[in-house]
Amino acid sequence: MVCTDENVYLYFPKLFYLLADHMQNATLYAIATNCYPVCTTSTKKIGEYSNTGYHSCCHTDYAIAYDRSEGGSLTAHGMKDIKNALWSIPNLNPPELVRADILHNVLVGIFDYLIDWIQSFLEYLERINAINYVWWRLPPHFVFLVPTKEYRVV
Repeated sequence: MVCTDENVYLYFPKLFYLLADHMQNATLYAIATNCYPVCTTSTKKIGEYSNTGYHSCCHTDYAIAYDRSEGGSLTAHGMKDIKNALWSIPNLNPPELVRADILHNVLVGIFDYLIDWIQSFLEYLERINAINYVWWRLPPHFVFLVPTKEYRVV
């Protein structure tokens, strides 16, 4: 198998779901870091509502373009001009192999957003001082340390 580092390796592949963040996906798929392995939509349009949906990446077409030495076609779709090892595996749709991990998508992304939203909501209701009052008076417990900073700072 030819890998993304352009070396040939003898593999006995075992397919599994890989939990990865975007940078790991970009390396695995040999795509530019501002592209997506699943669709060909530009980064400017992601997040916008689309009645028609987004066009899916066709990794079979990318493999054919690489074999024909059409590097310009690959880079136009955000692909690096490197043969992806996943293209050699029959009946595999590479984007179905990788799933996003809970740490980067949920805990970091959504949790930070949710905490900011709660704080804004408490400030809107003028209840942030009441939360701070309770926060400062939490009794010591073996599970957590007594807070030394305001709720909004933590």
